[in-house]
Amino acid sequence: MGDEKVFVPWDAGCSWYLVRHSETEWNRARRIQGQSNPPLNEHGSAQAARLSGRLAETAFSAVYASDLGRTMQTAESVVGDSGLAVAPVPELREFAYGEWEGLTFAEAEALDPAGLAERMMRQSAAYAPPGGESLREVIERVREFHDRVRAAHGSGEQVLVVGHGGSLPALLICLLDLPAESHFRFRLDTASLSVVRTFGDSGVLELWNDTSHLASLGED
Repeated sequence: MGDEKVFVPWDAGCSWYLVRHSETEWNRARRIQGQSNPPLNEHGSAQAARLSGRLAETAFSAVYASDLGRTMQTAESVVGDSGLAVAPVPELREFAYGEWEGLTFAEAEALDPAGLAERMMRQSAAYAPPGGESLREVIERVREFHDRVRAAHGSGEQVLVVGHGGSLPALLICLLDLPAESHFRFRLDTASLSVVRTFGDSGVLELWNDTSHLASLGED
């Protein structure tokens, strides 16, 4: 075929639906959750129900979730009685924040001002909190999941991935082949929906951090 190009229609490819878990009391108190395991609160359960309604007509080929409780609860609420099994995935866990977990950001700053500045302000991809993980380490473990799932699902399929405010931007980096430092440019709200479509080795970001399904709960 030489240099001929093959047209790829926009409705081809595999669609990745990325959902951040719903709210916990630690989210509300702005505590660093990391790999600790607080459950969804009442508001979080209501958020998950709205997500379920929004995605009810989407035919997923597979559902993957971080194996932490708040993500599994969210995923199981979204799939409801559909019969879809939620596959627990340790690689999708949130950053391990080590000694900072359970602290508010103000408490972490008081405990370790230099470390928090390095992680949150200077946005170092190599820095790890005491006993925790660096961004580069998180991306590498998320990449193992990405490579496995991308090889397993092809054009026309739709997969649901429920993760965290840290692990999902890491997955986006893998999906779109972005530099590690771009992780700090993406925000995700609780119970938000994002969509990426992949075509072979390429990917397109179609939706990011959408929370319109939560409007009835008084959220923007």
